[in-house]
Amino acid sequence: MTDRIDPEQLWLGACVGAQVLLVVLCVINANVHRERALLLHAAATLMAVVAVQAVIGNHPLLPPAVLLLVPALAGLQLMDLVSHGGGLRQLRRWLLAVSALVLPLLAIGAVYSPWALAGGMVLWIALVILVLLRAWRQSQPWVWWLLPGLAALALAGLAVVVDKPPYDIDDAVRLAALLTVWATCTYVGTGWRGRIFGETRARVQGSNTVDPLTGLATPLVLAQRMLAARYLTRRYGHPSVLMVVHIENLPAIATEFGLEAAESAVLAAASRVRESLMRDGDVAARLAHSRIGVLAEGAAPGEAAATVATRILVAGLKEPLEAARAEYLRFRIVLGTIPVDDTPPRELLYKLNLRMDQELRAGSERRIVTVAQDELPTVPDLLNPTP
Repeated sequence: MTDRIDPEQLWLGACVGAQVLLVVLCVINANVHRERALLLHAAATLMAVVAVQAVIGNHPLLPPAVLLLVPALAGLQLMDLVSHGGGLRQLRRWLLAVSALVLPLLAIGAVYSPWALAGGMVLWIALVILVLLRAWRQSQPWVWWLLPGLAALALAGLAVVVDKPPYDIDDAVRLAALLTVWATCTYVGTGWRGRIFGETRARVQGSNTVDPLTGLATPLVLAQRMLAARYLTRRYGHPSVLMVVHIENLPAIATEFGLEAAESAVLAAASRVRESLMRDGDVAARLAHSRIGVLAEGAAPGEAAATVATRILVAGLKEPLEAARAEYLRFRIVLGTIPVDDTPPRELLYKLNLRMDQELRAGSERRIVTVAQDELPTVPDLLNPTP
């Protein structure tokens, strides 16, 4: 006679098998698409398998300690997933500190006290909520898949806190099921995000994208990205900001140090603006000899002025120019939101350039000027001739 297999054992085997399969898929797709977030998720899922095995083995000390390492790795992955978000630098640092330092230390403490697991999970949940609230509008639509996954992971941790050794088969099945939901939802969300950013990179790289003098993007690429940003604004309420950066002291450099020094200043300005863009959705393009267009995707005007625009101003003043050691780069920036109407990208750039000219003629002391759509100058009819 054959021994009858309990349904609980079947469910347990199915959940653990699904997690192992997700580990294999993560590793394969991470190597094919060069997605670091998938590698981190593979490590976290593998640690989840180890946590389930510790419960099956009914070890009185290991399950809480091992389980704390799952949100630690998941936090590192979340930090990578929201790298495109604006205004998240401080929160990402806190997430790194908690995931890479605090939770591993609490995992050691969980060997001696189950309350270390409870404290670590509460701290991790609170920080994840803050990160998701800040990155929510900038991470549509794939972020919806993270919610049930992270909720399942939080419930898994709390379940181990409530369950006391010795563990039974029901405890193992419940933990395995919750961790499988977390691993599956996070895998889908990570893959969706990778596809969106992969398509964006493919569009940028598939056309004539690089200005030969400065190495910045071309105006054509900037216009394409503006249209994509408008689509995200219409569909998901995903805000984006367009900036015109003007090198204000370029004529003075050319007069005092010569044309070669001015050309060197343009190259330095392009390099410093490019280095100031730290998010995946930002792009800079050369518009004219002394002007650079910058698209800050996923940022409201106030946030873009406080982060991206401020970094550009600071980058110009951080060190003098190589060809003119007494001179620094003095930038002036005019920025406005990408409208949801059908305003052509060329027209919006033209309006911002006209507003920049007005600021220069007025001699304003403001380095960063934020303008609403109704404050932009009108465009002559010859710019949009009727067919």
